[in-house]
Amino acid sequence: MLKSDDFPPEYLETLTEQINYWLGDMIRSRQLRLDRVLGSESAMTTDSFELGEQFLMACLLDKEIRDVNSLNRDLGDLVKPTGRRHHQLKHQKKALAYARSLVEKNETLCQLFATKLAPKVQEAIEWLDAHEDAEFAEATWCVRLVTVPTFHTHVFLIQQLENGSNSTGESYIFVVSAPDWMEKLPRQKLLRTREFLLAFKSKTPIIGVRGTTNISAT
Repeated sequence: MLKSDDFPPEYLETLTEQINYWLGDMIRSRQLRLDRVLGSESAMTTDSFELGEQFLMACLLDKEIRDVNSLNRDLGDLVKPTGRRHHQLKHQKKALAYARSLVEKNETLCQLFATKLAPKVQEAIEWLDAHEDAEFAEATWCVRLVTVPTFHTHVFLIQQLENGSNSTGESYIFVVSAPDWMEKLPRQKLLRTREFLLAFKSKTPIIGVRGTTNISAT
């Protein structure tokens, strides 16, 4: 069985109000438009959205990727909690945007974006749902969203739980999104830590803006 970490129900009403306020701003400023994402000019309102799946977030730093000792460890031991939670936002059952909340600040909203990440997360969820009976039926598995900032990559960390709570150190990784040039990172496949980390071998991280600093005075 696949599950995500429980969301505290006492914060749901406040978070929903905050999301509606931010969504309203995005719709009024036309940052979020149906004709761009669905090819439809139908009216979009905050009432037409619903909260979808939510996942606690963690981060994988570049030093852990480069450390040769990481190859023999489980990814669950390498990532660091970000203190944020990812929330899918759906319109007519399609994920068009996502929100992020601060876990230790009563799930206060801190980010809301309409990007390609939201539908990619939905595609990954649908793949896992389709394979749940074959791969995850005999135990309880917790799903979290991991960011790899230096490679603009997002993955699901799927950790097997013992007695429904503690991780056993047996994890799978499923790629949600990654740049096209990360061709060694397998898609639509459950990976173990070693195979996942080896895909970054010889790849250069994305760090800031590259280019010359020579400026000619005119």
